[in-house]
Amino acid sequence: ALNSNNNHQLATLSHITTISLMSSIMEPLIDAIIVSSLNAGTDCIQVYDGATGTQLKSYRGLPVASSTLCLVGHGTYLMTAQRDKPFLQAWAIHRHEALQIRLVVPGKVNAMAISATGPKYCVTAINEKLYIYKLLSGRLLGVASRHYQPVTRLVFTPCGNYFASGGEDGFVYLWSLASFIEALHKYDAPQVQPHCILGQHSDTVTDLAMTSCGIRGFLVSSSLDHTARVFDLMTGRLMYTLVTAVGVTSVACNSLGSQLFLGHSDGTINIVNLLPAPLHGDVQVTSRGIECHQKSVRCVAVTASGNHLVTGGDDGVVKVWSVIAADLTTMGNAKNSHIALQRVVHMGRGPITNLSIMHTEREALTTTELELKDVIAPFSQDHSSPLGAPTTVPIQGRGKQHLHQLDLFNFTPELSVQETTVTEGNSKTNDDLQNSSHLQTANAQLFKFALRHIIEEKF
Repeated sequence: ALNSNNNHQLATLSHITTISLMSSIMEPLIDAIIVSSLNAGTDCIQVYDGATGTQLKSYRGLPVASSTLCLVGHGTYLMTAQRDKPFLQAWAIHRHEALQIRLVVPGKVNAMAISATGPKYCVTAINEKLYIYKLLSGRLLGVASRHYQPVTRLVFTPCGNYFASGGEDGFVYLWSLASFIEALHKYDAPQVQPHCILGQHSDTVTDLAMTSCGIRGFLVSSSLDHTARVFDLMTGRLMYTLVTAVGVTSVACNSLGSQLFLGHSDGTINIVNLLPAPLHGDVQVTSRGIECHQKSVRCVAVTASGNHLVTGGDDGVVKVWSVIAADLTTMGNAKNSHIALQRVVHMGRGPITNLSIMHTEREALTTTELELKDVIAPFSQDHSSPLGAPTTVPIQGRGKQHLHQLDLFNFTPELSVQETTVTEGNSKTNDDLQNSSHLQTANAQLFKFALRHIIEEKF
């Protein structure tokens, strides 16, 4: 019996040791809070652990423009626009210093967004115009001008095929990326028009938020006209107009789209339940907002789980809140929905200009070596005619460690077809057969190149 008890204790200890070793090896993902503020100094971006509040990393660079903080790919790069200068800046996620890449744009950037999946496209808003670049080549794909006042916010759908814009003119537009690519190959193409005109506020659009369903979900716009509007992206129709007592300065929604979080100019936050869904129309938000900041709530973000809310205000403070689950009773009723303060993670560096949450591994922020699959190329300086801009695409050859430059839009077989080795028997054939063999090889490699680098990118 004694030996049996000892064996059982040893087995238990061995099991506990195995679990502890596995937990140390398989460290869980963290919600990294990325913050930029007005007076951040040379370390213009800070990263905090949302669970503990500890600072994980900082990035050195020039002051960051508001509404321009973007993640490239699955968190491999950070990109922002410089404040008051016509430049962008980028960092590898694991490096403190900025990349030495010349990213020049035609003017100071008001807002910026980058597609999350597929080929990465960057949309920058300069005054009332939109400039679309492809990050892989740095090529300017097109310019659109539909707003008649400066653009304030940009956001991509999760699929990366559409993006929305809102401006000081109050308009909210939905754009199709395919329309820019189609116009790129037409010399006499008319100016690109929005895919859909979603609506117009009577004052400045302050923020845009999109559900994880993308084009099959809905878009929420907030404005200083005391309203937040919910649009169905599939039909382009206005679903709800949420009317509040004060101006709405920021908005966020959980991944399911069942809850909205409205930040206000008086430092309060309202929680609006979108389930059960009532009839479409105006919805009065009558509940008193929750006091969160001493000044305007400038940024609001929700974790992927929907259990935590992160807010940043003009008072320079970033706070993490727990979202208390609500009983789904009546839309707009926040009596059963509330948030509880967990911790303050950032303060004392001026008004918050950007706030984002990245779900990633802790090791990605601390490692010294990280494989970067995405490519950011210097931006083209020809802003007058996108078709006239020479484009080089960095590609990685088989078995070679260095990047090679290949002219994609002036492709000739000589640039990619390697010298074909022929056997002794084939070398004795006449010149016509040799030319035919070379031509077949060139055509085959050209077809493989087009299939891999053009058709797959487009679809």
